[in-house]
Amino acid sequence: MNWITWLKGLAAVAIGGAAAGAANALGNGQLNRSTLITAAIGALTTVIAYLLKSPVGSAVATAVTQPAAPQAPSSAT
Repeated sequence: MNWITWLKGLAAVAIGGAAAGAANALGNGQLNRSTLITAAIGALTTVIAYLLKSPVGSAVATAVTQPAAPQAPSSAT
């Protein structure tokens, strides 16, 4: 896996999410603290989505969402 490309994609997703959140908030014609919070939430949600679909994030998501296989009972005497 090429880490430079992956990091560039992560940065692009964060910037795109922030821009989308800011554009949505500015559509109402206001620029204030809640606009910045909306932009941050947009960036965070797109980064989470990116990590869940990326090779790094999908391994983590699989480990978290899928329980371990059941173990056979031990017959130690």
